[in-house]
Amino acid sequence: MTDLRKEFFEKGFVSKIKIFDKSYTDKIYNDYLNFLNSKQNRAKLVEHKSKTHLFFPWANKIIHDEKILNQVEKIIGPNFYCWNSLIFHKYPQSKYFVSMHQDQNYWGIIHDKALSVQLAISDSTIENGCLKLIPYSHKKNLEHKDYASNYNILARGQSISNDDYKKEELKNIELESGECCIFHGNIVHGSRENKSSSHRMLFTMRFLTTDNKVQEKFYYNHATLVRGEDKFNYFKKEDKLTENNLFKLRKLHKDIMISQFSKYGNIKLKFPIITKIVMMFFQFDFFRSFFYKIRKKI
Repeated sequence: MTDLRKEFFEKGFVSKIKIFDKSYTDKIYNDYLNFLNSKQNRAKLVEHKSKTHLFFPWANKIIHDEKILNQVEKIIGPNFYCWNSLIFHKYPQSKYFVSMHQDQNYWGIIHDKALSVQLAISDSTIENGCLKLIPYSHKKNLEHKDYASNYNILARGQSISNDDYKKEELKNIELESGECCIFHGNIVHGSRENKSSSHRMLFTMRFLTTDNKVQEKFYYNHATLVRGEDKFNYFKKEDKLTENNLFKLRKLHKDIMISQFSKYGNIKLKFPIITKIVMMFFQFDFFRSFFYKIRKKI
C-alpha cells in the first residue's frame, strides 16, 4: 500500500498536492469569468456547473491529465471513470454555501471505490469559503435530510444534523491555485460563504472504479473512461471532448441536465404524472431559466 493510499483511507483525504502552475489556472480563471460575463441564458449559467467536462474543453482536458490520474490510480486502482465534474464558483461577498454532507450517501455506489479531486482554480481560503471537512468521518454513515435554501449550492439541500459533529472537528482545506485535495466519497464536507472581495473557484472531479454502479433513480449513469479498461459496462460512455465534437457533447450535456431535472422532479413532486407535465415545459431553456431565476440559482 502506497503512503498516499494509506493516508487517504486512514484520514479520508490527502491535500496540498501540486498539479498546475498558477499561470495555467489563471488562464482558466479569466476564461471562466469571461464566460460568466457573456450573454448566456440562465439555464446555461446554472447547468454548466455539473458535468462541466462536457461543456468546456479546458475541463475535459483536466479530467484526462496524467498528473491527476496518476494520483487517483494510487488510491483506487488502474480502471476508472470520471463520472462527474463540477465548478464550485462563489462570487465576492456571496451568500452561497454548501451544507455539510456525505456524497456517497446519495450516490449509492460500492464503498471505498469512489473519490473526488478538488482542484483550486483560484486560491481557496477560509475567508473566501474554502472546502471544510471532518477527518475520519468517512468511516460511518450519517443520516441526511433535505433542507430547502435558495443559497445552498446543493440542488437537494442534503445535510447532516449539526448534532452529528462538533465545530472543533472541522478542518479547513486551504489551497493555493493549482493545488488539489483528494477526498473520500463518504467524508463529511461542505463550505461557507465567500466573505472576501475576490472570486473563489474550485473544479471538482468525481472518479469511480469501473465496477461501480450509481442509483439511476437519482443520478445519470453517463461517464468518461479516463484510465484502463471497462469489463462491466455499467455506464454509458462519453466521448473525449474535442473542438470537432463540441456541439455533440454540449447537446449530450443538455440532455443529461434535463434528465436530471426530471429525476429531481420525481423526488420532490412525488407524483410522476405531475413531473411529466412539468417536463413538457422544462425541455425549453426559457422555462428552466425562469425556474432558476425564481430559485435564485446562478
